[in-house]
Amino acid sequence: MRAKVVHAVFMFLLITTLAGCGDKEEERQAPTPTLNPNWRLGLVTNVQGTVEDGGFNESAHKGAVQASQSFGLDYAYATSKDENDYYIQLDKQIAAGRNIIVTVGFPMEAVTLEYAQQHPDVYFIGVDQSYAGQDIPTNLIGLQFAEDEAAFVVGALAGMITKTNTVAVIGGMEIPPVVRLAEGFKNGAMYVNPDVNVLITYTGDFGNPDLGTQTAADFIEQGADVIFGAAGNTGYAGIQYAAREGVWVIGVDQDEWRTNFREGQIDGSPKILTSAVKGIDNGVYQAIESIVTGDPYSGIFLLDTAGCGVGYAPFHEAESNIPSEAKTMLEAIWRALAAGTLDTGASEPSLTPPEPLAPGEMPAVPEDAPRPSDCQVKS
Repeated sequence: MRAKVVHAVFMFLLITTLAGCGDKEEERQAPTPTLNPNWRLGLVTNVQGTVEDGGFNESAHKGAVQASQSFGLDYAYATSKDENDYYIQLDKQIAAGRNIIVTVGFPMEAVTLEYAQQHPDVYFIGVDQSYAGQDIPTNLIGLQFAEDEAAFVVGALAGMITKTNTVAVIGGMEIPPVVRLAEGFKNGAMYVNPDVNVLITYTGDFGNPDLGTQTAADFIEQGADVIFGAAGNTGYAGIQYAAREGVWVIGVDQDEWRTNFREGQIDGSPKILTSAVKGIDNGVYQAIESIVTGDPYSGIFLLDTAGCGVGYAPFHEAESNIPSEAKTMLEAIWRALAAGTLDTGASEPSLTPPEPLAPGEMPAVPEDAPRPSDCQVKS
């Protein structure tokens, strides 16, 4: 089934979440005063993290929390300790009468499809799951993101900031979303700097901090002065180490200055340039909203720059280190991607990188192209 594009308002600012965590179905957020009697909401994390991991699981949880508050849904989440736990926790959620269940990440793709086929009366929302070549039942919503577009933008920043002309990517498992991140980053860097050398290592692991640290150290040894972490907890550790060593770093999925670097409380926080951000929280929220309001999504939905589904985080402490020309270029690239006048060359059907810009050249941007500021939550 061809992906549909959800033109959603992407919330760059983090959704306020409730405190608390747990690994049992019964451990839940405080119930809303008036509960919707028709729907009960659940979420199962993958084994790579928890609802406080600063990544996929936490962002999906935030979207579920906000939906539970907005629509009066009883909500419970479960933390998976191993892959067998996926089945155990999903069985518990279904036994408890939960009829909207969010599963998080590519590792849960197969089990989510299996359970959706077995339980047609339960809606499943699979975050970052594509079900390639499979028949997708009508009760299954696969949320995907144009991560190559977000990575292309931050890769361009790396290409403009590097002094050594060597930048690097700490990748996790070599699966389609991670490959799109790595290739998007590479193509973005080369778009603005054809002389740049982009190092990419797929560690094969999203939950190995020691491996992330060693990979970052290896990149630094090879001269990398900007490192992009795209490997869950493996990547988080890698960019923390690199930042402490004085190397510029770029985060992924959420604004890692806020999460991984705890809003400047972690050593090295001034060295995080930005993050390639996915609107996972908003995608989960909108999928739940579609169900409870009677017009459920079905199949694969892609959130991209045009719909404000992916973008780049604020520069925070690094703001003064980024030239105004680089900021102008980043916005122009984002707008060109959103308008469709620029393609990353890192995602099907187009796998041909765009021609590098000539010195002083800017990408073509239509006057009516959206701006990143259009996607900001107004306070």
